[in-house]
Amino acid sequence: MGRTLEQAHVDIDYSTIKQATDFTPIYHSNEDIFFLRTTSPREAVSLDWDGDIWLRIDPKTGEIVGLEIADFEAVFLKKYPGLASAWKEAKPLCIRKKTGKPEEINCEAFLRIILEFLKTLLRENPLQSQFAV
Repeated sequence: MGRTLEQAHVDIDYSTIKQATDFTPIYHSNEDIFFLRTTSPREAVSLDWDGDIWLRIDPKTGEIVGLEIADFEAVFLKKYPGLASAWKEAKPLCIRKKTGKPEEINCEAFLRIILEFLKTLLRENPLQSQFAV
């Protein structure tokens, strides 16, 4: 997964979580991993947020540039069932086809739900550092 945040000593700009609605959602069903990524690849370090999410942070700016959630359906959605019904609708739009590209359909509603969930999770779970929206 590359360098971790602790190795990079990066200050996180939590206000940039709002950009998540512009990220591309991708789900790898074989590995049960959900990603939110910028459309263009960016250098990033990883922050393990309470064992649930890997936040991807730009080491130069502290900007949140993506996230990764392993065991998305098997564990994560069971732990946070409020996302499960939204995921049921969005899943077909996020699965990578054999071409390697996700469906070219707007997932805006799901991305907004994920954004609100992340803002709440990070605010209510300040194990790593302070969060203010």
